[in-house]
Amino acid sequence: MITFGWDLCHRCNYQCPYCGIWHDEPEKDVILSAERWSEIWKDIYTRYGECHLFISGGEPSVYPDYFSLITLISQYHVVEICTNLSWDVGRLVPLLTTDRLRIAPTFHPSQADFEDFFAKAVLIRDFLPLFSEFLPYRQIYYVAHPDQIRDMPARSKRCLAEGIMLIPLPLRGDGFVLNSEEEKRIIESLSPYSGSEKMAYQLKQVSPQGKACRAGCEYAVIRTDGTIDRCSQYHTGELGRILDHSFAFLPQPKICNKEFCPIESQWIIPDIKPENTLQTR
Repeated sequence: MITFGWDLCHRCNYQCPYCGIWHDEPEKDVILSAERWSEIWKDIYTRYGECHLFISGGEPSVYPDYFSLITLISQYHVVEICTNLSWDVGRLVPLLTTDRLRIAPTFHPSQADFEDFFAKAVLIRDFLPLFSEFLPYRQIYYVAHPDQIRDMPARSKRCLAEGIMLIPLPLRGDGFVLNSEEEKRIIESLSPYSGSEKMAYQLKQVSPQGKACRAGCEYAVIRTDGTIDRCSQYHTGELGRILDHSFAFLPQPKICNKEFCPIESQWIIPDIKPENTLQTR
């Protein structure tokens, strides 16, 4: 299934100390009606079939006509929302089934009460993404900011008791992992990805540089201004725009020239030969 990471907007109702989105200027955000977005995603459906849309921001729920937007586009695609859960989940969840909607919550301790957040997560547990088909735990995310790490172990236990895994997200900025070595050890001790290649990429222990990647072929990132990149680490708009018919996937995997892959390492193909791929620009 084709996957899109859709940065819906720069707007956010939180002001987390480790994120600059909330004070960015949102003037480049494309604001369209839910009906217009539905038309656009219907066109994508006719070209590529049902896709997986991972919608994030900012905070997607602050986008105008949010509830209508999600219900309309879920007619064509599986929608997964990365959200702080600050909105009324009881308004949306009854309208959709778990095969059309997934909710990927991220807890932000400086802005939200854990008990309130956790109660919502448990309420919508069936809509949370599965960790894997072999380990039937649901998952929520937690940014490993230094001021938030001390509570992670206890909160992880609370989540596990409800069949939910707390996934620590290493703190990053400007191409670096900002956590100390001790903090990294705590992250690894709690993360279900501990010891995996994904964890190694997240902590910048492994580089994607020189490796071929399917991002751009089977996956793409849509920016808030409508431009499309092969992944979150590139900002060239090389795949076109979602608002017109210039968008097209790459014909084959492409060599990555980035040193850090904190999010989308699942698209990397370590052993494919460079001569069978497009060269990076």
